[in-house]
Amino acid sequence: MEISSLHLKGFRNFDDAFVNFNKSTLVLGSNDIGKSNMLHALRILLDKSLSEADIEPSELDFHISKSGIVEHAEITITFANITEDAVLSVLKGNVSDESETVIKYVAQRSSLSYRIFIGHSLEELQEVPSRFYLKHMNLKYIQSQRDLEQFIRKEKKQLLRISQQLLKDDDIIADEALLIEIGNDLTTLNGKISRLKYVSSATKDVNDELKKLAHHHTDYNVQLDTGAIEVNDFIEKLQLGAVTNGSSVMLGGDGRNNQILLALWKAKSIIEHDADHEVVFYVIEEPEAHLHPHQQRKLATYLIDELPGQIIISSHSPQIAINFKPDSIIRLLAKGGATVAASNGCSSCIAEGWEDMSYRMSVLPAEAFFSNGVLLVEGPSEVLFYNELAAAINIDLDYENLSILSVDGIAFKIYTGILDALEIPWVMRTDNDISKVPHKTEWQFAGINRCLDLVGEFKYANSDVELSAQNTVDLGYWHLVSAHTLEHGIFLSKVDLETDLVNELSKEIITILGKTSNSSAIEYLQKKKALHMRNLLKSIKPNLNLLNTGELAKPLYKLVEISKAEL
Repeated sequence: MEISSLHLKGFRNFDDAFVNFNKSTLVLGSNDIGKSNMLHALRILLDKSLSEADIEPSELDFHISKSGIVEHAEITITFANITEDAVLSVLKGNVSDESETVIKYVAQRSSLSYRIFIGHSLEELQEVPSRFYLKHMNLKYIQSQRDLEQFIRKEKKQLLRISQQLLKDDDIIADEALLIEIGNDLTTLNGKISRLKYVSSATKDVNDELKKLAHHHTDYNVQLDTGAIEVNDFIEKLQLGAVTNGSSVMLGGDGRNNQILLALWKAKSIIEHDADHEVVFYVIEEPEAHLHPHQQRKLATYLIDELPGQIIISSHSPQIAINFKPDSIIRLLAKGGATVAASNGCSSCIAEGWEDMSYRMSVLPAEAFFSNGVLLVEGPSEVLFYNELAAAINIDLDYENLSILSVDGIAFKIYTGILDALEIPWVMRTDNDISKVPHKTEWQFAGINRCLDLVGEFKYANSDVELSAQNTVDLGYWHLVSAHTLEHGIFLSKVDLETDLVNELSKEIITILGKTSNSSAIEYLQKKKALHMRNLLKSIKPNLNLLNTGELAKPLYKLVEISKAEL
């Protein structure tokens, strides 16, 4: 059984948003976009740790639209693949022939009341008096703002309790005998503590003052010892410690404590989870807290692989995102004054072609999922150049939350398809490649056709006249195509980065490189591209601002423009 989709209408940030889920789902979005609100909507209907009072609506639960505050808020969850006998039994006739069921929460602002409905389809919902179904389906939740030490104490105590309940009879008898022995040890320990000079002196001072306060304290003495501690209390108050290299140490910092918390939570969840009688959905906010990149990646795979049920994670970490395919990502964004999910959440429209691109997946593409806009370029030399150029023309990429991403070749269509599905604005710059058709006296407008294909236009036919990139400029092809594609954020080099850069900054580059002509400077830069570009940028950085009105700077200005349009 899985959560298939969530429909939020008039609830907090959401005016009317539909969100699809996968078995393992990652939720992304900027701060205050509504990630926690979306997860809370799931909790209202599925988290048994929330009481009936907790799920009553407040004034803050109702969406504020341009026309005012809505009167009703709705949360609708659709479940799929319901095959568990216990769930089928409790839901009875509310499961469709396609193994689906729908649960809906409707809140009314005027009375701050709510109603819950359930049925096998949206058209066949019936009101129910309570969340009776939680006996066999439940959401386990760890919030982002968590007191690690408090959570560890709580989860440790519950883990001990559950483990004790699951003991066999022989083990119970053995433990009871050992608890009696521990009680005797505590009595012995108490005698030793009372002999400590500073302990007996401190307790004497307390008792002297008590006797001054009231006559009935005459025959009553307080003492600092273990005598007032019951054995069970003593066990429950045990602190988690650690052993390393044979020595006991305190628990680690927040990063390690975060891992200990999740390990405790996982261990407790596994013990509690009765696969035959209960379905569990796991929701974790920002599991990466306090962890370095390697441990963030490991934690993500651990949670996905080890938890025995559907898992939903919200995160701000590219290291977490790298473990999810884009069709398992929900990206929340603002649109028209409300929050929506790009492509309605987990989308099959970006599954095709993903396997062809997955070998390129790294932290850089994952970073793009968190961006307000992405500039796609062909290779590392372009990334180096555009990062420096952005700084030179006063575009702060980090402040604007913009990324420059190399597609490591010319596979722009795969990247733009994914970015479109996630509704992440993008621009791109590609070389004006010309290629000869093998075994024919024909030449292809490779770069031009690459741009035309991305905007859905007819491509140029092969030419039987020998072409070069410069020919396409001289003959007007470049001007015609560029004028059409730049409005889509697609920028075509006149030739390539190295040639265009030398032509726009000729005097300065020739001087710095010690060359005698543009052609010799271009030839130098085209060999060992990234290395020579890096060396050039070190020296030419003060002059890069001279490019602010040229063709090379236009993709950056367009990137800022379209990212602002999304806000």
